[in-house]
Amino acid sequence: MHQPFGYALFILLAFILLVVIAHLLHTKLHVPVDSSRKFLHISGGMLALCMPLLLPTHWWVLGLCLLAFFLLLFTYLLNYLQGIHGTKRKSIGSIIFPVPVYICFLCSEIWNSNLLFYLPICLLTIADPIAEWGGKKWGHLTKSFFNHQKTLAGTICFAIAAFVLSISITSAYNRSLIGILMISIAVPVVSGLSELISLKGWDNITVPLSSLLILLLMFF
Repeated sequence: MHQPFGYALFILLAFILLVVIAHLLHTKLHVPVDSSRKFLHISGGMLALCMPLLLPTHWWVLGLCLLAFFLLLFTYLLNYLQGIHGTKRKSIGSIIFPVPVYICFLCSEIWNSNLLFYLPICLLTIADPIAEWGGKKWGHLTKSFFNHQKTLAGTICFAIAAFVLSISITSAYNRSLIGILMISIAVPVVSGLSELISLKGWDNITVPLSSLLILLLMFF
C-alpha cells in the first residue's frame, strides 16, 4: 500500500471512530451533548496535529478535510449524530472544524514552517475548550457578553492558555527571544478577541486563522 495513502486511510478511519464514540457517549452513556462534542473537538484536533508527521502534501489533507466536512454537514442537515450536533443553541462549529485545519496546513507547506500549522491548531484544540471550561466554572463571577454566550472569565482562560502555548510552540522553532515575546503577546490578544466576539461556533475558524494571520504578518 502506498504509504501516504495508508496514513490518510488511517486518519480517516480514526476520525470516523471518534465520531462514532462521541455519538455513543451521548446516546448510550447519556453524556451531555456539550461534553460529547468537546470530546470530538479535542480528540479530532489531536488527530489533526499528526498530519504534518504523516502526510507529505496538502492534497492529502484537502481530501481528508473535504470528507470530514461533508460527513459533518450532511449529518447536521439530516439531523443525525445528536451527540455532535444536538446542542440547544445553534452552532456550526463542528461542521467548519476541518476548514482551518486545511488552510493552516496549506500555509505551513507554502511558507515551509510547521509553526503555521501547530500553533493555530493547538489554540483551536486546547485553548478554545479551556475558554469554554473557564466560562462555565467562573463565568458567573465576571461580566458576560452576547446574552451570556461569552464571559470575561472564559476569555481570560483562553488568553492564559494561548500565552503558554505560544511560548512553548514558538520556542521549539528557535525564534529569538524578542520574536517569542512578540508572538506570545500578539497571538493571545488577537485570537482571544476573536474567540470573544465569535458566536455560533465561528470561533473554530476565527481563532486559528487570526493567529495564523498574526504569524504571517510578523515573520513570513
